[in-house]
Amino acid sequence: MDMIARAIEENRHICNEINLQKQTWEILKEDAKGKKIYALGSGNGMGYLLRNCYGEIKLEGVLDNNVKKQNKKLAEICPDAERTEYAGIYIQSPDTLRRNQGQDVIILVTVINSYTSLIAQLKEMKITHYYFLLMLEYNRRKQLGDKVQEDVLLEYMEWCWKQKIDPKKIVMLIGIYGGHAIEITKALLKWGKEFDIVWIVEDLNIEKPEGVRLILHRNQREFTYEMATARLWIFDDIVPQDIKKKQGQTYIQVKHWSSITLKKFFLDDYDVQKSEKLQEIIKSDGARMDYLFSGSAFDEEACRSGFRFQGEAVRVGSPRSDILFDDSVKEKVYKYFKIEKKAKLCLYVPTYRNQQLKNDYKPFVPLNIEKLLDVLKQKWNGNWYFMMRVHPGLCLETGALFEHANVRDAGDYFNSEELVAASDVLITDYSSIMFEGAYINKPTFLYAPDRNMYVEKERGFLIKYDELPFPISECDDELEKCILNFKKEKYDRAVNIFLKQYGIHEDGRAGIRAAEFIRKKIFKMDEKQ
Repeated sequence: MDMIARAIEENRHICNEINLQKQTWEILKEDAKGKKIYALGSGNGMGYLLRNCYGEIKLEGVLDNNVKKQNKKLAEICPDAERTEYAGIYIQSPDTLRRNQGQDVIILVTVINSYTSLIAQLKEMKITHYYFLLMLEYNRRKQLGDKVQEDVLLEYMEWCWKQKIDPKKIVMLIGIYGGHAIEITKALLKWGKEFDIVWIVEDLNIEKPEGVRLILHRNQREFTYEMATARLWIFDDIVPQDIKKKQGQTYIQVKHWSSITLKKFFLDDYDVQKSEKLQEIIKSDGARMDYLFSGSAFDEEACRSGFRFQGEAVRVGSPRSDILFDDSVKEKVYKYFKIEKKAKLCLYVPTYRNQQLKNDYKPFVPLNIEKLLDVLKQKWNGNWYFMMRVHPGLCLETGALFEHANVRDAGDYFNSEELVAASDVLITDYSSIMFEGAYINKPTFLYAPDRNMYVEKERGFLIKYDELPFPISECDDELEKCILNFKKEKYDRAVNIFLKQYGIHEDGRAGIRAAEFIRKKIFKMDEKQ
């Protein structure tokens, strides 16, 4: 039972007293001819009215029995009124209507309790025309059936598109990646709180800087409103098709990988090429992107192909990779996972396979972890820990794998770049996180036991696998040899040649460059302010 149906049941005696059947929007609109409508209540019910029923009727004013709310502007009490025509009207006491005999006044009650006393009050004021928002909405839902929720949402979304753009609002998608947006936010905040920064997230409990507002991605109403009123969108994924981009809004695509990626994506992905509808969605979004934050010419070309991006590419680097240059991160990660300071850490980050997504989201772990820990100790000495982070789209069952005292599951740790920064060795297969290890010359090994199958049936590569600068193995024995035969100077030389070939240079200041572009180009601010 939803909130409205439950409230109706709780107030059934009132519904019977005033005849619930006559509490409809159609009857109200007919009754309103030649009369002035006042809303009684300025709290959550008023917010609901403005979000869901805006445009149904025109309000003459807003009344409230709470003396602390009286003589204040509606927007001060009800945030949903902020960008409506009612934002600046003053909340009045119901006593202001006593001089009116009640014949040309309609009261729309937006509160959802104390109905008995409210009805007595209205009768004492000789007001006989009154309607209850709760009952109006209940009857609308009952009349329209299951379709009502969709209709009401569409009405609300249309209202959102009509609202003014906040010239200082920035909406950023954090979601399951969000590394670029997080670092750009940190950089913007160095100038103070000059922007209203909204993060679209999957979890309201994530760590955030002070002053940043969080909105749940699945809360479609709040998401739509923030998107419709923001000056700037910063997304690392496709913006939903039902979100309209208005004149005066700017859309910066930052993609969720760093300055280079291995795998084909979006329109170049084999699976996407099987769906004409999905292709049209991606092309449509690519056409409305204004800017792309990139870290290399290769990155830009890949995005122009994968997104059909047609806007201006801005070479700022990889903001999400800035954290790799922060020496304090290792202590933070070790403390979180209860690893002693002098220990060493091997991070394993396998990417997903489409077959895994079809198989209850359970990844296969082919590595012999105990053997790997012994090999790492043999090569570099010390007490080694093994940490596994599966793709965010997968879940890893706890079990024998994590019974080992030196094994940690990092699947729920939000920031993958922090894990890379804290590790001493990185192992992956086809994930582009391999390049982030390379930015700081971290020993990175590729373990790809299903290489042939992956290349033929999965995503396809933008770079030939054998041309990558990392030692490649397809079984445990080969991985062991790669580690034991690892030569740091030779590795560093190969990595540096590769990054130079692709025009990549990360220095930990990409977020600053991105923030400077946003302030100067989008908001036209002088950096000396």
